[in-house]
Amino acid sequence: MTLRELFVADYRAGRTYAVEDGAVRALGGAVLAEHAGVLSLPGRGEGPAELAFVDDRSGALVVSGPRGERRIPVAIPGEHLACDASGRYVVVTTGLGANAAAWSDVVTLVDLDRGESVRFRARVGEPGAMIVPDQADGEPVIVLRHREPGAIEAFPLSRCLDVAPHVPRIVGAAIDDIADDGHGDVVDQRTGIAATATGRGLERFVVDGGVPRMLGVVAWPVPGRAYYLRLDQAAGHAVGVVRGGPASPTAWTEWTNHLVDIDLTTGRTRCLRLPGGLAFRFALGGTSAAVATIHPDGDELTVVERAGPRLSVSQRTPLPAMSRPPAAGRLPWDPVGDSPAQRRAVAVDPTGTTVAVTRGGDGQLHLLRDGRLHTVTMPSPLDEGGHLYWHGGHIDPVGR
Repeated sequence: MTLRELFVADYRAGRTYAVEDGAVRALGGAVLAEHAGVLSLPGRGEGPAELAFVDDRSGALVVSGPRGERRIPVAIPGEHLACDASGRYVVVTTGLGANAAAWSDVVTLVDLDRGESVRFRARVGEPGAMIVPDQADGEPVIVLRHREPGAIEAFPLSRCLDVAPHVPRIVGAAIDDIADDGHGDVVDQRTGIAATATGRGLERFVVDGGVPRMLGVVAWPVPGRAYYLRLDQAAGHAVGVVRGGPASPTAWTEWTNHLVDIDLTTGRTRCLRLPGGLAFRFALGGTSAAVATIHPDGDELTVVERAGPRLSVSQRTPLPAMSRPPAAGRLPWDPVGDSPAQRRAVAVDPTGTTVAVTRGGDGQLHLLRDGRLHTVTMPSPLDEGGHLYWHGGHIDPVGR
């Protein structure tokens, strides 16, 4: 990968690609752990920036950059991954995989300098993962965000590096003053402020002297809640799409959506209404945000300008319909006939001038540039929308 390339993963087909100026280059075979996503790693010393993801077939952390690819063993199925401020250490938690209930409590810590990994057991339940600088001494702390019951658990990274063999269970300093339904995490490495999206709002906390300490809840400014967060590193803001409307997922065509931008330090909040329907994740790049919404009345790509005091829509573009979109009145992730549930992945280039969005199941990648939509035909179908990541932007220490 180079800094100008768009990374495309067709995880259903087990293939990865790089796209630059409309040209597609095959990278290799890997089943990207879609929920864990892609992690941006900062360059260290004279080394270039790299990206990392979990290969859910081989059980490896794949680290890719201009110097090639490395693979380091990790426990799978990958659920979340995060790095420290230096980019040397990566933590990976485990999730459901092909199982109906959470079953694995294994956490992997990778030391990229040594090319080694260690494993320990924590708590079953698909925990969120962050590496947070301690307020007391700046030392990195692994933080696991648990659900049902909700808790924040902190482990000194140095303790985890020295864990004994044979995957022992270890217990960190924990607090339970957080809602049970946390889903979506961010951490600002400069301030040490971290946050989790819950039904109550954006719940902020720090680690102080090895112990998590809550900073309070910023209520969502509109009805509903966010499930997925991205970090604007330059501004220290958490950004999410708040979903409102009927609670039933079969009523997804009636869902409302708002882009919400929250200053992690002050709690100051901005929001902007988006088209209704299914908004499956979104992307940041430069000062822009891009959200693809899926609806029987037509899919749209909305580009939001985030510079200045107010959020504003800079472009709203209809998208060519997917051949097999989610069906109204059914769960949006239910298969349609013999086809997987189709949706769209989105990415914004580091300058904020080009937006990429997939046409799930149809093997197409659309590039929105200068108000025009250009289509790139991909070698595989991109079932479930695939996954996109644009290399070279702000470093987000949590996988997306």
